[in-house]
Amino acid sequence: MKKGKYLLFGGLLAVSLLATGCGQKESKLVCTQSQKGVDVVFNVGFKGDRVDSMDFTYNMDLSSYNDTQIDAVGKQDFCELVKSSMSAYKDAFTNCEQKIESKKLIVSSVLDVDKVAGDEKDNMGTPEEAKKELEAEGYTCTLN
Repeated sequence: MKKGKYLLFGGLLAVSLLATGCGQKESKLVCTQSQKGVDVVFNVGFKGDRVDSMDFTYNMDLSSYNDTQIDAVGKQDFCELVKSSMSAYKDAFTNCEQKIESKKLIVSSVLDVDKVAGDEKDNMGTPEEAKKELEAEGYTCTLN
């Protein structure tokens, strides 16, 4: 399924948001992207330059699908697809849910940043760097 690749792409970008550092200033990065009936939203909470929390939601419009096609989409395990595409972070996905509601596939996931390998977190940047990187990938981001 072509739209399934957007989930993989979005999941890989989610991992690129991980950052390290010290500081007490709290900020939130929200990035969105919409393409071909698929909307991806990342919410990343930072304390200083360190990711404190992260979740993402993937919404795929199924309004042009018939009931049989929607049932087939619902039987696919999109949570496992995300986990398997990001094997280095597999243990960090502690909460992933998928559902079909109002002819939309909704996949939401939370990443436990404490379960991401330290060397991976050390390779990431500040909130501003994460924002810049995602905007270069076509996302629209706001940093508060």
